[in-house]
This record gives sequence, C-alpha cells and structure tokens, in this order.
Amino acid sequence: MDENREKCSIFTRQPVSLAISYVPLQSWERPYEVAVGFERGTIFAGLDKPFIGEEAVPSGRK
Repeated sequence: MDENREKCSIFTRQPVSLAISYVPLQSWERPYEVAVGFERGTIFAGLDKPFIGEEAVPSGRK
C-alpha cells in the first residue's frame, strides 16, 4: 500500500492542506488600561470584538 495514501484526499494523490491561516499586519496602537484589558479580553481596541450571542437572536426566537 502507498505510504502517502493516508495523507491524501480521495480526490487527488497530492497531500492536501487542512487549513491556511492569514494574519494581517497589526499597527501599534495605545493599549487599554490594565483593568479594561482584563474585562474586554484584549489590550488593543482593534482586536476588541465582543461576543453577542443571545443579543443577536430576536427576542421571539430562542
């Protein structure tokens, strides 16, 4: 049996990447104060993406 067979997709004989990451260049910005950073989960405003789980669902549809 081919040694590379387990690493290949069923559609090709070439190894397939499972994921590719993209990390954009981040410019320096003034960080949050320590207490705010702990509360928000990041020290940079540009990375502050709050989770809006239940807020995103209309009140009648839970």
